[in-house]
Amino acid sequence: MKRVGILLLAVLMGQMLLGQETSTLSTRASRLAGDRQTASKYILSATSDALLMTVKIWGEVQRPGLYDVPIGTDLIELISAAGGPTVKANLSKVKVIRSGQGDKGNEVTTVSVKEYLETGDASIIPEIRPYDTIIVPIKPSQYFLTSLSWTQQFLSLISIYAMITYYIGIAKKST
Repeated sequence: MKRVGILLLAVLMGQMLLGQETSTLSTRASRLAGDRQTASKYILSATSDALLMTVKIWGEVQRPGLYDVPIGTDLIELISAAGGPTVKANLSKVKVIRSGQGDKGNEVTTVSVKEYLETGDASIIPEIRPYDTIIVPIKPSQYFLTSLSWTQQFLSLISIYAMITYYIGIAKKST
């Protein structure tokens, strides 16, 4: 009797593990195929009973990419899941691009996370929906610093060229 119970328990555990692995593999396979629209809109989390939705976050966050997050996640939670903003992030103009349904086009909303951080007004922060794309832009001052960096490198190259031609000219005169 004890052996039958152990065998039954082993079979049930095997079915549970194989059943979860199959759903995980099919979800991964649909991602690899790039067929996101035909995949399920929601994914059941393997570690909890939460339904997950897929969203994208780009730009000035520590770990941009594709995330499966629980339904009800807001913008702050998503940015936090991506490691938080970088020092170059322009938090006053975060874009939320919401995928249109049917004939509707994409809806673009600009959110001031900076204002939320200053005032604590949670009504500013939207709830994220499936397939939303979040873009955290770079600060305008960073564009200037980046172009300044390129200018500095260009001037360094000109300086090196001038030094080489100067020393070659001196070497030719001395011979």
